[in-house]
Amino acid sequence: MLVAERHAKILEVLEEKNAVTLDEFKKIFSVSESTLRNDLRTLEELNKLHRSHGGALKIVKDIEVPYSQRSLSNHQEKERIGREAAKRIIPFETVYLDAGTTIMELAKSLPSDFEFNVVTSALNIATMSSKNSNISVHVTGGLLRPTLHELVGPKCIQSIKEIRAQKLFLCASGLDLDRGVTENHIFSAEVKKAMIDSSEQVILLLDSSKIGKYFFTNLAPLQRVDVLITDVNIPEHYDRSLQELGIEVVKV
Repeated sequence: MLVAERHAKILEVLEEKNAVTLDEFKKIFSVSESTLRNDLRTLEELNKLHRSHGGALKIVKDIEVPYSQRSLSNHQEKERIGREAAKRIIPFETVYLDAGTTIMELAKSLPSDFEFNVVTSALNIATMSSKNSNISVHVTGGLLRPTLHELVGPKCIQSIKEIRAQKLFLCASGLDLDRGVTENHIFSAEVKKAMIDSSEQVILLLDSSKIGKYFFTNLAPLQRVDVLITDVNIPEHYDRSLQELGIEVVKV
C-alpha cells in the first residue's frame, strides 16, 4: 500500500470510529508502529486529525447545532444516563444542573420524594425541574443563548460564584485522555468552569459518541471528574484508563 493510500485509509477509519488506537491501526496496516506514528504526525500537521493518547482522534468542527436537533441524537443512551444520574441526588443537598439534552433527561427523572435545591443556567431545565414541588429551583442571571435555552456571560458567572453546591451534573462536547474535558462554545465553557469551581463533586454525563473527541475550549482536567456516567459503548481502553485515574465509570 502506498503512503497516500495508507493516509486515506487512516482518515476513513477515523471518520467511522472517531477515535482509533495505535494497536487498532496495527491490525489494519502491515507496517511498524514508528511508521504509523509518522503517518499520524504528518496528518496532524495537515490538520486532518488530532494525535492523542496512543492513537488519533477525528477532528470535529465547531458547529452550533440547535437544541431540537441535538435532542434526537443518541436519545435512548441519554435517557438511561439521565435516569442513572438522578439516583445520585440525596435529600437537602444543592446540585448544579448544567445545560444540554442529557441534563434534560436527568431533569425528567429528578426525585420527587424529598427536598433539595437545583441551580441551573438553562431555562428549559429550570422549567422541567420546577414541575416537582419538592424542589427549590434557582436560576442564574445572564444573557440568553437561544440555541440551548442557556444563560451565559458575566452576570451568570458571578451568580454561580455566590453558591456552593455538593454536586455538579455536567455535560461537555468531548473527552480525551490527553486534553481532558472540552467544550465547543467558549461562552458555555466559562459557565461550566464556574460551576466546576463551585462544586464539591463533578459528575460528567457523556454518551459514548463524545468519548475520544476534542474541542478547542478546555473545561477541566480528567482529575477533576469524580464520576463519568456513560453508555456501554465506551471504548474499552478509555474505560480502563479513566478508572486507573480514579474516576468512577458507570455504564448504562
